[in-house]
Amino acid sequence: MVLMERVDRQQRVIEAFTAVCEGDKRIVAAFVGGSFATGTADAFSDVDLYAIVRADAYEGFLAGHREFMERLGQPVFLEHFDGFGFDMFVFVLDDGVQGELGLGGPDDFLHIHGGPFETLVDKEGLLEGVEFPRQGPSEAQQRETLREALHWFWRDVSLYGVAMARGRLWTATGYLASMRRRCVDLARLGADFGAWAGGYEKLEDTVREEVLADLEGAFPVFEAGGMVDAAHGLIAFYREVAPELAARHSVKYPVGLERVVLRELSRALAHAGVAGGDSPG
Repeated sequence: MVLMERVDRQQRVIEAFTAVCEGDKRIVAAFVGGSFATGTADAFSDVDLYAIVRADAYEGFLAGHREFMERLGQPVFLEHFDGFGFDMFVFVLDDGVQGELGLGGPDDFLHIHGGPFETLVDKEGLLEGVEFPRQGPSEAQQRETLREALHWFWRDVSLYGVAMARGRLWTATGYLASMRRRCVDLARLGADFGAWAGGYEKLEDTVREEVLADLEGAFPVFEAGGMVDAAHGLIAFYREVAPELAARHSVKYPVGLERVVLRELSRALAHAGVAGGDSPG
């Protein structure tokens, strides 16, 4: 019953969005994407809404976005995001429905979505025959993402060692989390080099279960020995995955950086007087 209520709320938002867009002269077309377009949505899915706004009304629409969203429900979270190269508003309504509203103009909208969609409003036939290309990073962007992960992992290891040497376990925990995130991104890149390295989101759909199992020990207990075990596990995972991935995509592996950081880590842990697991060196 509870899940059905959530589905009903999601559908009401889509219906309200359709009606509002139909009556709003600034909007030329509107559609829904994501799981609601592919028929795979469940009660916990985001609602991915898109509106194509007339060029002469676009800035005014941005300025009045809250008023527009309040016609769909009461936002308790409503924030602008443009990290994908277009305007998007991420929202959570007070009935629990959450999602995004992506915006484009009549002459510039193919980049705001990728893949299947379902037309909700199309006043001028703008969406007829349209195919939204899959959005993804370029080869050059991915190689730079890989290069950064390869190098910054060792910077995180270095700062983790400093924190451990000083007995600052909270600080060390933060660097362990950063090391783990970089390993996750490497696992994603290894599974699909053409997809964005998106951290933990839908990780289960991208990376094989046996690969993820190798990272399960990277969640430490809050004590020095357990944190050393976790760090050694992350370093072992990285050294198993990273050199091969670098070679496959012609990115230089930081051999010298690895050597220096592992040497200094051993010294830092010796200074701290902590032991746990086998030495990563």
